[in-house]
Amino acid sequence: MNRSEFMEMHENCVTAMRAYFAQAEKMSAMLAECSAKPMTFRERFRLMSQGIVENDAHLTYLGSKSLLFNAARLGYGVLS
Repeated sequence: MNRSEFMEMHENCVTAMRAYFAQAEKMSAMLAECSAKPMTFRERFRLMSQGIVENDAHLTYLGSKSLLFNAARLGYGVLS
């Protein structure tokens, strides 16, 4: 792996992080709309669906970060 490939990996990690944060912010906004009364089925379904999307984005970010971390820790020149 050369410097250019490493920087592309870094950019992909940053993109994944931003996508995860966007989904986490969306979930936070949805939770802020909750009230003391029970949610309708549609509201519960939307919240559950958003939870799945957020978790998937988080896993994508963690995978990308793990690859980047290992490349940085081991030295990306040895990954050729």
